[in-house]
Amino acid sequence: MFDEGGYEAISMRKLASEIGVPPMSLYRYFPSKKHLIQHIWVELLLRAYQHALARAHECSSPPERLGAYLDGYLQYWLDNRHHYWVVFSIRDGSVDPAEPGDGAPCPNPYRFLETLAEMIGACAGTGTDAGTEVRHLAEALFCKTLGFLTGVISMASLMSADIEGLKHRLVREMVDQAITGGGPDAASAASPVSEAMDGR
Repeated sequence: MFDEGGYEAISMRKLASEIGVPPMSLYRYFPSKKHLIQHIWVELLLRAYQHALARAHECSSPPERLGAYLDGYLQYWLDNRHHYWVVFSIRDGSVDPAEPGDGAPCPNPYRFLETLAEMIGACAGTGTDAGTEVRHLAEALFCKTLGFLTGVISMASLMSADIEGLKHRLVREMVDQAITGGGPDAASAASPVSEAMDGR
């Protein structure tokens, strides 16, 4: 149903019919379509987070952990592209995104962002108590991951691109940005970790 028409095409009654249960049985677990979608999002976002965290645990230094964490997160969605669309492309066209209310739900990657902020703080030497600047940088890096994923997953012109090379460069740049605090010199400052990554 999602492939055919996105969020608006999902119907609790249709879904109940597809899986062979009475509609009231489905409503017993999920009172509305929004509740169902949120449940799916929580599960998929948790899988991506756990994959990223497992990669980070393989490394020792803060920059290496951050790089592995970002790489693992990106790789999960690249390996599960349908999951990416289910989580990040659903939007109810009848709802003004500026107006709060009972429109389409929004995915909340809070686990990923909290850990990302902690790892950035560790790289910058500020500890795990993430201040405003660190949180803003974490959110900016998260937006970069979404831009990369949307580009390589949705654009036919990038289908033949060196996706692994692009991912590697993006992760290296994000680690450098975290180490330098995201300042104007972040793009030009090359950390020992990023140089080591280039040599892999």
